[in-house]
Amino acid sequence: MAASRLSDIAKRAGVSIAAVSIALNDRNTTRVSAAKRDLIYKIADELSYSPNELAKALAEKRSRLLGLVVPMRDPIFFNQFIAQALSGIQSTLMKRGYNLLIFSPSGRPGRTTRDQILESRFTDGLLFINTRSCSARDINETIHELNEAKIRFAMMNSYYGRAPVNYVGVDDAAIGEAAIRYLVQRGHKRIAFLSGESTLPTHIHLLQGLRRAMIDFGLELKQEHIGCTHYDQTQAFSIMDGWFARKKDRPTAIFAADDTLLVHIYDYMEARRLSAPGDVAILARANSANAGGLRPRPTAFFIPVFEMGQLAADMVIDAIEKPERPPQRVLLPFTFSAGNTT
Repeated sequence: MAASRLSDIAKRAGVSIAAVSIALNDRNTTRVSAAKRDLIYKIADELSYSPNELAKALAEKRSRLLGLVVPMRDPIFFNQFIAQALSGIQSTLMKRGYNLLIFSPSGRPGRTTRDQILESRFTDGLLFINTRSCSARDINETIHELNEAKIRFAMMNSYYGRAPVNYVGVDDAAIGEAAIRYLVQRGHKRIAFLSGESTLPTHIHLLQGLRRAMIDFGLELKQEHIGCTHYDQTQAFSIMDGWFARKKDRPTAIFAADDTLLVHIYDYMEARRLSAPGDVAILARANSANAGGLRPRPTAFFIPVFEMGQLAADMVIDAIEKPERPPQRVLLPFTFSAGNTT
């Protein structure tokens, strides 16, 4: 089908099939005159010519496949953050003529394994999403191994190192500062922080922002008001029971590090017959795709996960198609939505 269409264009333009192929594959070529190139493009448009992607990939010596690595212990498609990031990635790939190959985690969760690096030889580049399984050490080791293997890649979420890599995320320290400003301006002084793991980069940077802003207001984020649940609901309930048992020192507001923890707070409030903001104010760093269905509607700083996926895919494709371009580090703006929990 593609060959006959090339011949149709060549016949109408009065040029060889080779000239048509050269012009369509390289708009800046000097091997075909500008006048002939313009005529070829015009006829191709009239015929609604669409190049065969496999033939194009073979001609370019590329697979036009990107690999996606998501190191998680749990099935990734149940995770709303991953699902929304994947939607953003897919939207870019559809526009730019690439397909996606997903690598299931194996070996130690939290980092790219050597097997995955070997498998990725079938792709032109990799997208790597840092998850709650990824410590700072995991991320640094992943970057080192990908660079050693000379694999083009882009990384999403929770990287705060200085390596020159294509990366897109948000400024979690700034989110932490904004959370404290918002709560203190509403009269809260005893603020608790519910997180997942103390070793996670997101936890570390949110905590930095929270503490920095508390100091600015002459307040203190007490150690006993920092709870790490290990993403276990029973542990979350136990932590919050401890907070609410302290009648004189119980928090008047809780800041949740992500959607999973926010849901744990909602479940706890329902189980203990508490209300927000009547008994305690709730604020979160959240993903709008998941938190939007909670009632009462949460007050949250929403991170643009779909856009992160779109941009990360663009970054790795640009690295493939324009290897001379230096890596980009982009922190996208987060948005604030005032709900009914503060």
